[in-house]
Amino acid sequence: MRLASTSLSFVAFAAVVASSALVACGGSPEDRSPTPYEEGSGAIAPLPPSQASPGKSSPAAPVTKPDDGAFSEVVYVFMRDRRNQKWFCTGTLVAAQRVVTAAHCLDPMFVSYEIVAPLAPDRPRVKAAAPAQLSVAFEDVANPDIGFLTLDQPVVLGHYATLTDVGPRVDAGESLSAAAVVRTDELPEAPLETSASMPLSSTVDLGYEHGFATPLFTKGGDSGAGLFLVENGQITHQLIGVARQPEPSRSLDHFTRIDASFLAWYGDKTGR
Repeated sequence: MRLASTSLSFVAFAAVVASSALVACGGSPEDRSPTPYEEGSGAIAPLPPSQASPGKSSPAAPVTKPDDGAFSEVVYVFMRDRRNQKWFCTGTLVAAQRVVTAAHCLDPMFVSYEIVAPLAPDRPRVKAAAPAQLSVAFEDVANPDIGFLTLDQPVVLGHYATLTDVGPRVDAGESLSAAAVVRTDELPEAPLETSASMPLSSTVDLGYEHGFATPLFTKGGDSGAGLFLVENGQITHQLIGVARQPEPSRSLDHFTRIDASFLAWYGDKTGR
């Protein structure tokens, strides 16, 4: 089993904490040193999630609609923990009642979920439950950090993201590009924007045995965000990865692949 360096900075999901609340798991926006997962193993535990600065709140302005709202499948994922603290990630609707996101956004510490589709008509806000993780050992970078939520009610769209495995193409040396729709700031309902088209690379040799990488581009709060295949210079609705963590020392953003193991597991869990 190959593991990434212990110098790796594992930035987990972003947190929004009310001014009277305590910071979960300790830490602060200024204290971002990683915590060892297992002493001497090389595996990395997630950092304490970042806390919104005092006085910051969700912007009141309407969200930007990338590609005129074409990526309505991109959603905000809001979580609440046992201490009633609020957290957020990003996700992708792959069906009317399924949102794919990072496994660390589905940690058992969270007791309730809400999904907001900011680019969909009427901006639906729906409760979600039944978090499922492909691997519960997602702290180890050799394991996949991916899962899904089931919505209480469907979000009806004209299209949903298509789960697509391009791993064999990347591993065979084919040059592929990808893009993501992400927050413009580390705020719960910050406007969304489409990233530039970026080269896609394998991170298997870095210890991420289920991983892809792009050049570093995220601004925060993007854990679980979808990575979409770019073809002929155009971003498609083919979901090929899920945002895991940035690694500034290598100027990379890491993603968990949509691969054969995930597709088989997802199909078994959902009957699809």
